[in-house]
Amino acid sequence: MKIVFVCGSLQPGHDGVGDYTRRLAAEMLVQGHEVAIIALNDAKLNTKLEGIQRSENIDLPVLRLPAAWPTKLRFSIAKEWVHKFNPEWISLQFAIFSFHSKGFPVGLIGFLAGLGKGRRWHIMFHELWVGMSVGASIKHIFWGWLQQKIISRLIFRLKPKIIHTQSMLYFAQLTRLGFKVNHLPLFSNVPVVANFENKGVKKANEIKHISIVVFGTIHPQAPVEQIVNEVILYKKAKEPEVSLTIIGRSGIEQEHWVSVWKSAGICVDILGEQPLARISKVLNKATIGLSTGALAMIDKSGTVAAMLAHKLPVICVAKPWKPRKITLPTPPKGIFVLQKGCIENCLEMKRDEIPSHGISDITHTLIKTLLAQQ
Repeated sequence: MKIVFVCGSLQPGHDGVGDYTRRLAAEMLVQGHEVAIIALNDAKLNTKLEGIQRSENIDLPVLRLPAAWPTKLRFSIAKEWVHKFNPEWISLQFAIFSFHSKGFPVGLIGFLAGLGKGRRWHIMFHELWVGMSVGASIKHIFWGWLQQKIISRLIFRLKPKIIHTQSMLYFAQLTRLGFKVNHLPLFSNVPVVANFENKGVKKANEIKHISIVVFGTIHPQAPVEQIVNEVILYKKAKEPEVSLTIIGRSGIEQEHWVSVWKSAGICVDILGEQPLARISKVLNKATIGLSTGALAMIDKSGTVAAMLAHKLPVICVAKPWKPRKITLPTPPKGIFVLQKGCIENCLEMKRDEIPSHGISDITHTLIKTLLAQQ
């Protein structure tokens, strides 16, 4: 099978969808298929880049087109490149802000229709529209309504053979609009490179050191005081040592989190951005992971997928967020809500019960689904 992946940007480490697409494409190549990637709206470039990107020692042919270039020019070049590669499938890795800075890629639809004329379309929805939550402003609700119309028109125009999303919330939203959608779980963007030597079968009361890790962005208004209080209560009851490690690009909330944890007498280690192999080792040695993303969308978090892949139970430490018109999806196994006793619940969970969706299995599922439509 020959397939071209289309995304917004391919700047390594600066675009989650681009990183995901590169790993997926590399694994498809490993599994015996011909692949290439186009970035149609790469904000990090001033000139066209055509060449090779590497993912886990796999060379991938890529075309990166600057966002600053006129749309007509970018799509003309992309169309010629696709024609030369001559794929059977085009896989659109869709995030609405990846293709337009304001999230209104109106002109994208017609150009994509021309780009894929006579070929089969697959769409993976990584991101839908704004204003989805209870309490959203009128501005964001209207903004999201327009984005919803764009997405519906995109689907009607491209007529994809297969639609996927990693988020059960997005699955419910697209199904509500009348589209047939398939769920494809998210794999980790951090390859597991370490053995789980510290993920043994110790009982909760036998654990003498609890290593808690926060990986990635710390979102505003996350109830840090509440999780610290749970840690303190458990620490008083069981008397383990407790430490917090912050790794990755945490954002402006990092300083506040460090202050709260240190005020509670808990040691904090700030690692910042690290190579993937180093991140894997840190996650491997940790006991509990924390995520500050909304519970309803936690299954689309790459950092959560990485923690689960390393057999870490994850506590969702997030401000309240509920979708309008949709019932909250059930949290995936291995994800715990921040509440009384959540620390002990995490420690008592058997590590082999934590689901970790490997990239090989996910890719195989995608390939099987595509081949069934040929």
